[in-house]
Amino acid sequence: GKIHHVFFHSLIVYPELAFDGDYRSAGYNMWMTTKDEFVAMLPKLQERGYVLYDLEALMQLDADGKMTQKDIYLPPGKIPLILSVDDVCYYDYMQSDGFAQRLTINEAGDVVTVVRDAAGNEQETYDGDVMPIIDQYVQAHPDFSYQGAKGVVAVTGYQGAFGYRITDLEGDELEAAIAKAKAVADRLKETGWRMASHSYTHNGYFRDGSVTMEQLISDTTRWQELITPAVGQTNIFISPFGIHFKADDERFRYLVEQGFNIYCPVSTSMALTFNGDNMVQDPFNLDGYTMMKKPELVKELYFDPAEILDPLRPAL
Repeated sequence: GKIHHVFFHSLIVYPELAFDGDYRSAGYNMWMTTKDEFVAMLPKLQERGYVLYDLEALMQLDADGKMTQKDIYLPPGKIPLILSVDDVCYYDYMQSDGFAQRLTINEAGDVVTVVRDAAGNEQETYDGDVMPIIDQYVQAHPDFSYQGAKGVVAVTGYQGAFGYRITDLEGDELEAAIAKAKAVADRLKETGWRMASHSYTHNGYFRDGSVTMEQLISDTTRWQELITPAVGQTNIFISPFGIHFKADDERFRYLVEQGFNIYCPVSTSMALTFNGDNMVQDPFNLDGYTMMKKPELVKELYFDPAEILDPLRPAL
């Protein structure tokens, strides 16, 4: 059957701040999911038989580098679910809009979110974004994860990773920030998460497909040189703005040749395609737009959005 892949952006912790009517509110309403919505989704997904599955376990490589689909063995009634999270960077523009500030590791050794409340006080929480929420849910419901799989964490680079501005710092400050980001990435990987590139710039030339080879080379080189030291090597590229490339497009071939042999654009079809030496799989965006504009499709596949939508979310 179909292999499902759903993706999110970093969660809105305080919807009253995100949906306050300013110029960013409409975008948040379209493309983001609130913390309470995400928490409510998980038991619904589990009831439907979904099981978190490792993206890389979908494929296998032969001695010649040819990639093919790997057999999946799950109990009857169980459906593999890939989960990914885009833009796990906590950009400056999000800092006062009800999102977490950064990821950190607490005294228990868990990756948690640093969240700033309305009074400006920071606290470490387990419910400020997808990763700690999933970690806690799988701990309580281990049968929701196949062999400990969690999901894919995708970062850009132009404002660093995980809330650490490693591309804006120098000297000792840079080394300290890279060390903190690397510790987060290492711990995430130890606990079932995979890292992915979401490009360095997330520039508008990805949105309209006009990105040139020169721009793509520059973008990819910066990600590899500046972000790889923090998050480690990865073969997964989650495309900015969900851009699709044809299999023989020179830009797509460049990414594959740079080691990104798993490519994820965006489509509610969730197609899975193998192109010789690479795999393309389309994630489904479970955000405000899809839940409010395509409620019947979401209900057919996952849950009834009417039972999930945050009461503070504006209508579209």
